[in-house]
Amino acid sequence: MDKLTALRVFRRVVELNGFVRAADDMSLSKAAVSKNVRELETALGTALLTRTTRSLSLTDAGARYFQQCCRILDSLEEADLEASATGSGMRGRLRITAPMSLGLESLTQRLIRFQDRYPGLALDLVLSDQSLDLVDGGYDLALRGSGGLRDSSLKARRLCQLDRVLCAAPSYLETTPAIMHPQDLKAQDCLIFSYAASPAIWQFERGGAREDVDVTGRLAINNSIALRTAVLAGRGVVLIPRFLVRSELADGKLTALLPDWSAATQAVYAVYPDHRESSPKVRALIDFLVQDFAERPL
Repeated sequence: MDKLTALRVFRRVVELNGFVRAADDMSLSKAAVSKNVRELETALGTALLTRTTRSLSLTDAGARYFQQCCRILDSLEEADLEASATGSGMRGRLRITAPMSLGLESLTQRLIRFQDRYPGLALDLVLSDQSLDLVDGGYDLALRGSGGLRDSSLKARRLCQLDRVLCAAPSYLETTPAIMHPQDLKAQDCLIFSYAASPAIWQFERGGAREDVDVTGRLAINNSIALRTAVLAGRGVVLIPRFLVRSELADGKLTALLPDWSAATQAVYAVYPDHRESSPKVRALIDFLVQDFAERPL
């Protein structure tokens, strides 16, 4: 048994939650993947994985071994990079997930710049407005808003502030009572982002005062770009990230509302599993994103 190969295979089986996925990812046969894990378990004298026809899970010993295995492999990778004396020699693959709107409107361009700096790295970007499980999905990094940091097994680094704006199309505002105070939104047709932490509660702040508003509406959507389409069509009032509607506000297609009030502060974070903290590839990506968002804010 090649111990190093076996450790790498075991890690990918756990990260990708399956022997077939690990085999495809590593360009190995399923039999080779199974053989490596089986020989590793035999050498250790304990089961690392519990297998059924439909699921795969770590045993208690396997969970402890997985954490140590990741640290060993990440430390080895870091040593290799330091010995090469150049980050441009970085190799491997990074699996990333991010919200659809952020990925389409901002993140993809940033990742292209990152890959220009590290051409040896392959990137696998999965765009989803759902909060995907990073460990089960084999993700190295996720970009998430403030509402997605409840899992204490994950670590996070702040990338930038996420400003949101309350707005509507002039055609909608012509047909509805004036909106002078956050509580006036209770009488409005509000466009709701259904994946928000509290979709129907919009929070506003002014001079230290805070207003929580229970909103209702006929249209709830799980994607901010689709909400932008709806608000431009005059379907209601929306609370939306400002970077998605900046040009529409500038050319008058949308009107900003309650300028004396600000939506409760949110931010974008780079979130990653604890066992990926020491990975040079992950650290390089996070450091790049921190710098890039500072130079090119949303």
